[in-house]
Amino acid sequence: MKSNILVTGATGTIGSFVCEQLKNINADFTALVRSEEKAAPLNQKGIKTVIGDFSDTASLENALSGMDKIFLLSVTSPESPKLQGNLVRIAKDKGVKHIVKVSALGTSLDSKFGIGRYHAMTEKDIRDSGIAYTFLQPHSFMQNLIFESATIKEQSAIYAPMGDGKIGMVDVRDIAAVAVKALTEEGHEGETYILTGPEAISYYDIASALSATLGKEVKYIPVSSEVAHQGMLDSGMPEWLADDLTGLNQVFAAGKAGDISPDMENVTGRKPHSIKDFVNDFAYMFN
Repeated sequence: MKSNILVTGATGTIGSFVCEQLKNINADFTALVRSEEKAAPLNQKGIKTVIGDFSDTASLENALSGMDKIFLLSVTSPESPKLQGNLVRIAKDKGVKHIVKVSALGTSLDSKFGIGRYHAMTEKDIRDSGIAYTFLQPHSFMQNLIFESATIKEQSAIYAPMGDGKIGMVDVRDIAAVAVKALTEEGHEGETYILTGPEAISYYDIASALSATLGKEVKYIPVSSEVAHQGMLDSGMPEWLADDLTGLNQVFAAGKAGDISPDMENVTGRKPHSIKDFVNDFAYMFN
């Protein structure tokens, strides 16, 4: 008999922590993966897997058979509403009772950012389906700082277009913790949780935390939005996403992203991880 929770995005940053935390409490779940190659590391950890793809409705029908709940997460793109919509439609047909979807802070159908609109479209599909839902709307991830590990290691510097703006960054382990509560406990249906860290932090604060933990001075070097945007394009990022992230970074730099939410602590009963916690736990990524 299949597990009653299907975890999508299981090999990603958030999904991997969801799987780890579900396994730690002996929850009955199955991870949706796109290939046997992706399945292998999870199987080695004792995690059940099923092969499927959001664009392959037959695979989704197989994966969703016997499932009661879904953790819904996929790469955000202009195709996301269609692809996640496939899963929502089949979930309704299969009698799924609850969907916990990772969305984004500021999601709305009239958002000026594509990311916000794409998530809002799927949220609407889920509401319209009649399936019970919990929406998680997290702030910027602390784990995104790992992408800066090369310059931190080689130059003792972190470059970003954030000025001195303070941001309510959240550790993805805390996003996963709220997801696991919503998937395994009653009372979270119909809720939208805003997920932030315990305090708003600037990149100067991040550099200070890195310096204290790594035992060397790490400097934050502000760069312009134009330079950061070109760097995104040079890395191969799609233009729509580079434009979106540039716009969001400008909001952050202007000091308009520092609000802190109590939702994570209210749901889990503990405080979110701080930037010091994150840097201490992931120091090996920056050394």
